[in-house]
Amino acid sequence: MPADDDLVIEAEEVAEFLREAALLREHLDAIAETTRRPRGLAEHRAGLVRRLRNQEVAALHARMIEGGVLIR
Repeated sequence: MPADDDLVIEAEEVAEFLREAALLREHLDAIAETTRRPRGLAEHRAGLVRRLRNQEVAALHARMIEGGVLIR
């Protein structure tokens, strides 16, 4: 998904999205080290953790109500 588009996760895709988020979480150090960042590494990693956590919380809530997620 291009970075400038919204990500729409339909209800039937939420479980797969959560599995993919778990994979990202496992590799956060490598992602933080190899992606562009305007701040220091620790601050960049913390921002990635925060955004991923927000997305996971939204997906968990969507799973509870059998809905989808829109990530902007």
